[in-house]
Amino acid sequence: MLDLVIKGATVIDGTGRAAGSGKVSRDVGINGDRIVEISPNIEAEAKETLDATGLVLSPGFIDVHSHDDFHVLIEPEVRHNILQGITTAIVGNCGFGAAASDAGKVQMKAINEPGADLPDWDGYAGYLEEVAKTAPALNVAALVGHHTARRQAMGGVEKRPPTEAEMADMLASVEEGMEAGAVGMSTGLVYEPGRYASTEEVADLAKVVGRYGGIYVSHMRDEAAGLLDSVRETLHIGEISGCAVEISHHKAVGESNWGKVAQSLEMIENAVAQGRDVTADQYPYTARSTMLFALVQNGTFSAGDGGAMGKSEPSEVLLCSVPGRSEYEGRTLQSFVDEYDLPGEEAANKLLGDISPDILVAAFGMDEGDVRMVMAHSSTMIGTDGLDRGSKPHPRAWGTYPRILGRYVREEGVISLENAIYKMTRMPAEKFGIANRGLVKAGFFADLVLFDPDTVIDGATYENPRVGPVGMPHVIVNGRFAVRDGIHAGSRSGRALRRGQAAQGQRSKE
Repeated sequence: MLDLVIKGATVIDGTGRAAGSGKVSRDVGINGDRIVEISPNIEAEAKETLDATGLVLSPGFIDVHSHDDFHVLIEPEVRHNILQGITTAIVGNCGFGAAASDAGKVQMKAINEPGADLPDWDGYAGYLEEVAKTAPALNVAALVGHHTARRQAMGGVEKRPPTEAEMADMLASVEEGMEAGAVGMSTGLVYEPGRYASTEEVADLAKVVGRYGGIYVSHMRDEAAGLLDSVRETLHIGEISGCAVEISHHKAVGESNWGKVAQSLEMIENAVAQGRDVTADQYPYTARSTMLFALVQNGTFSAGDGGAMGKSEPSEVLLCSVPGRSEYEGRTLQSFVDEYDLPGEEAANKLLGDISPDILVAAFGMDEGDVRMVMAHSSTMIGTDGLDRGSKPHPRAWGTYPRILGRYVREEGVISLENAIYKMTRMPAEKFGIANRGLVKAGFFADLVLFDPDTVIDGATYENPRVGPVGMPHVIVNGRFAVRDGIHAGSRSGRALRRGQAAQGQRSKE
């Protein structure tokens, strides 16, 4: 007897192939945590049968760019992720890693819940064990964060090269992470302390990752005027380290830089033509989300082109999270320019000094045409880059995947449904070495999403961002309903995933 049979769904299996003429329906049988049968008509008895007529069944979505390292421990229901069909999150992006835990807590206080009570853990082995014990609603794989390793080794933010001993400490941190099953290493070369690292420092660390078959993932040094030079640096690090490369949130920021993604995409194409493994990820919005401090530090509001993070006017910057002053959340920086009677940078500095240094913002500055061009490119996967903090987080934390399925697939036809699912499932599973996930296939883990292709759409907006999608009624993680009829089911069947291994931590929680 099967545990669950899903009947009559249109199966889009993650391969990118069309579902078939006439959208032929299939039944999918699940036993325990695995898919065991896919056929036009499953006749075996089942403990439960779900009528999915009119729905698409796809593999669960893999968020390749998550910052929920701590969120999965603090709020293991991870509602913002699971309601939009994310069944696996790859954490540790932009250099912000979870280990060592003390350095990670300091490094991530601006992008995670700063007052949360978290346990200590030993390295990435300890972090993944903590994930397994917690059993969040989704699976978690981790990247080693360069920021955290550097902060730990050098005792904080240091604007200098590491000593020989400090470099040895960083190398050991990366080695421990890869040995523990991390899928690669990330950098955030526009943020502290990673911005003070040389190309050589990063490349030496990436060589450790390369020996394990891991990936080098980078929030590059410049996503504005220096975009193309940053892509060159990233490709160079991948080449000399032997790592596959992933360019984080591929974009060109600042109106003077719009259109440059055509050249950066060509650079990726040339590298692939030479036999290199180079991909990128993207969120489907024209506003980025980051720390207000980082925008000021990089000259976003200064005269000129806005520096490494590009130009945004104060009217284009929304406050998402303001610790201790939630009534400020949702206001524009321009409103404080007017209130304080100060220029943009001075108003931002007053907020950072008088209110909190840990303010998160959403800042417009990208071109919709660039977003579409990057999305349609064969190198691009999908990631939320979401930060569900404050009352007005960037809506990408809640709406990325249904936004693509509704707006960019159904309404605008930027990519096909089959290609969108491929970019969300099999492509990231293969890139990041996540075994037996990313396909609707017998023997694979039953991480599945059921949605209505005619109605699915994001509900999250900049004004009201903490809203789940429409038309995505069911999400299954390791064979159990995480979302049922559009409502969080309360189950916590997620697992800690290691590179190339199916899963660790078989425990699940109600």
